[in-house]
Amino acid sequence: MGYSRFTLQWGLAFVFLVLHAVYGDVSYSIPEEMKRGSIIGNIAKDLGLDLGRLSGRKARIDTEDNNVQYCGINLSTGDLIVQERIDREGLCAKKASCVLKQELVLENPLELHRISIRVQDINDNSPQFKEDSLKIEIRESADKGARFLLGEAHDGDIGENAVQGYSLQQNDHFKLNVNTKAGGRKYGELVLDKELDREDKKEMMLLLTAFDGGSPQRSGTVLIHVSVLDANDNVPVFSQTVYKASLAENSPLDTLVITVSATDADEGLNSEVTYGFDHVSDENDDIFSLDSKTGEVRVAGGIDYEKVSSYEMQISAKDGLGLVTYATLMIEITDINDNVPVVYLKSLTNPIPENVSPGTEVGIINVQDRDSENNRQ
Repeated sequence: MGYSRFTLQWGLAFVFLVLHAVYGDVSYSIPEEMKRGSIIGNIAKDLGLDLGRLSGRKARIDTEDNNVQYCGINLSTGDLIVQERIDREGLCAKKASCVLKQELVLENPLELHRISIRVQDINDNSPQFKEDSLKIEIRESADKGARFLLGEAHDGDIGENAVQGYSLQQNDHFKLNVNTKAGGRKYGELVLDKELDREDKKEMMLLLTAFDGGSPQRSGTVLIHVSVLDANDNVPVFSQTVYKASLAENSPLDTLVITVSATDADEGLNSEVTYGFDHVSDENDDIFSLDSKTGEVRVAGGIDYEKVSSYEMQISAKDGLGLVTYATLMIEITDINDNVPVVYLKSLTNPIPENVSPGTEVGIINVQDRDSENNRQ
């Protein structure tokens, strides 16, 4: 019974210390890609610390949720400095808010201050199309106003620094229509403005340019190769314009996600439908496979809810002479409890004497879990 009471007393004291050993937080906002050695702010001044005691108290910067030591502290000046390259796209991808978590640890007595560094986007990426050229086949009997999907360019930046619009090279037959998806991303459609005549011109080359809203502005181009085909009366028709599926993260390779289907009223070669992904974005590349004959969509790569929680893709159905129609595939990823809590223990480097008084600070425990909602509680 004596051993149990001793354990309980120290357990309560330890919990008390964990709750009270974390002191005030401090926040900074910086642009990404600052040079190594750049000053983020004077953390000693901002936290009201004694500059002369920083070295004696072994002040250091630790990471909270990653293994890269992005920041350091100048013990002579109290400045928080950039120690490693901070790339917003590498840290947070397309997230609107990108916050880097660091910690200032001091000893004798033990203190911990959390540091939140909000990383602002700069226009360091240009819009890019997945391919150098797009091939479009259009029947000569296509009506004026017919639309042909061009897909979208992708830009690693966000907000105004992401893709803001498109422009099409001047020509006699087509104009450009720019649409916006629900998430705000923009994509282009080629609109037939003057009827085609294969006997007059069977091929055309058009230059499509995507531009962002940064300063200075960046742009990317893709060459559109239009082939004019003899008349093919019917285009494939998908059974749905939008396909929706739900998939658990960590689903094994070759798991069937959904089967898409399109039919063509023509006969022979003109009725044979083949399926394909239409300009899959970089983040979706190699994650899913699509059987060109059966329309089966299967898992081809690692699915991780913590990295990507949903996918949106365009699927094309093309008949024997190249007439194409499109459908949208939306896949929602569901979270599973696949991450264990990680315990970070920060303690004094000196041994604890046996006669230490109750209430002495001896360590700090920080627990992290990468899952979401109930799975991370």
